[in-house]
Amino acid sequence: MNISTLRLFFAMSILICIGGCNFGGDKEKKATENNGEPATNAVKNSNVYLEADVWRSWSPSKELMGYTLVRFVTDPFKLQGLNSTTARYEKDEVFITVQVVDGNSEKGKREIRDHLAIANLERDYSSDYGYEKTLMHNGIKAKEEYLAPPAGQYLIKFMLKDQYGVSVKSNAETSDEIWGFIDRLNLEDLK
Repeated sequence: MNISTLRLFFAMSILICIGGCNFGGDKEKKATENNGEPATNAVKNSNVYLEADVWRSWSPSKELMGYTLVRFVTDPFKLQGLNSTTARYEKDEVFITVQVVDGNSEKGKREIRDHLAIANLERDYSSDYGYEKTLMHNGIKAKEEYLAPPAGQYLIKFMLKDQYGVSVKSNAETSDEIWGFIDRLNLEDLK
């Protein structure tokens, strides 16, 4: 290849990348809800958003243990036959994201296959990079993983009511803080 061809290839690559990033696109339009506000503002400023998005008889608290709900999305995947919800809480630089997937459909069962496998899983592994273990918490068998810094994040997975796969990801200081948070989420309201 000659230099002119390389320059043309490089310029085309940059244009494709810029177009793929959707600079100046419709992100703001997609993020608005029925009330015309961006979704994050709707959660902070309106009870209507939460009431309209009750999911399977459950809606997350706006405030919990000092954390503020910044996003609550029902069926974020927008796939026919896959019902789920995601709630994200933040407190300063700490976040807790809770995802719940309904395993009643075939797509749901495929999505929560890792959660279903926890019942027969026994793990207790640790290294300098973190750990992975199974444990019982309030009668529920769960898998808890931790990635050491720089990630410094926990991932907790468990089944609820033999129907819902629950995944909780956080950069909280300890897993005890995350479990305390999970215990106060009132997930038992799910129907």
